[in-house]
Amino acid sequence: MRRAVSLGRAALTWSRRCAHVPRRRGRHSAAAAGAPACGASASMRLPLLPLLVLPLVLARPAAAGICWSGMERGGRCSSVAALRVGRAECCAGADRSPAAWSPRDLDSGEIFFYKALSGGVPCTACDESCAGVSCGGGRRCVLRSGRARCVCAAACRRAGPVCGTDGRTYRSLCRLRRRACRRPAKHLALDYPGPCQVGSCEGVRCGGDKRCVLDAELGAHCVKCGVCSVAGAPVCAVDGRTYAGACALRRAACERGKALPLAYRGSCIANATCASVTCGAGQRCVAGGASGARCVSCGSCGGGARRVLCGTDARTYSSWCRLQRAACHAGRVVDTLHRGPCKGNRTITDNSVTDERNGEDVEAA
Repeated sequence: MRRAVSLGRAALTWSRRCAHVPRRRGRHSAAAAGAPACGASASMRLPLLPLLVLPLVLARPAAAGICWSGMERGGRCSSVAALRVGRAECCAGADRSPAAWSPRDLDSGEIFFYKALSGGVPCTACDESCAGVSCGGGRRCVLRSGRARCVCAAACRRAGPVCGTDGRTYRSLCRLRRRACRRPAKHLALDYPGPCQVGSCEGVRCGGDKRCVLDAELGAHCVKCGVCSVAGAPVCAVDGRTYAGACALRRAACERGKALPLAYRGSCIANATCASVTCGAGQRCVAGGASGARCVSCGSCGGGARRVLCGTDARTYSSWCRLQRAACHAGRVVDTLHRGPCKGNRTITDNSVTDERNGEDVEAA
């Protein structure tokens, strides 16, 4: 194609030059130099037309681009639905709304750099109106800058605080639904009406066949007690009792109204010690408690929710994960005594804990 373009440009240049040169009769003509004479007959000039038109046809870009499954903020797209398709084909066959299209064909490397540097490829929404646009629960379609977009718009009538499944209290159900819409990966939902309760199920109203259960951090949650149809492999709980599988253990905790952590797999061993208990990968055995010994996780604590706890060792911890890691390093059982700092020792003692992955000190999140 490059050769065709070069030939076309050369022919066009020669044609323009001949338009200003009068016809001559002489021995020293352009033909002597290997180029057609300006005074050549019309039969010699006719082949110039294909030479001029061919490069234009070959150089014309194809009307194809990239079809995107959706558009993010700022008119950028990052989720490819189809490659090398025209706008009409893309928008007519879009099964997700709103779909978008961009006029340039890009390879995977170019798309990657667009995502890394500017949050996506500039694109245009297929829908320029909200007609036929379905946004899903908690979202509605609005027109912004001539483009149809789905935005979070929770509809709720109930006023007053509510407790979310993340253990946080929200001023209203609307605020909880907006947060759930903006962070769908968190799977946030309504736990129960009223502020989140700590240390007791008093005042918690669970709907349907759910029951109030206190988790390991003593936070109250509404949980549906499952039905175990088949007995599983026996497990030993921290209360020193053997249960017929993990499902039976969860049901017992639900009926009891308080979390019942797993001590170790297999039937409970009388007078168990860490020498007689086998723990899984990433776990360490700690001594103490009704089960005699238990396996706890010693992994790194991420940047999750921080709920200050007082441990049974009379020390204050920034989270339940930090409490478990302290027990792991100390080699003895540490349980949650109550939510909040210890009365006699309010100083958080786990500001720096060694990370076993690389042996470096990691500041508390």
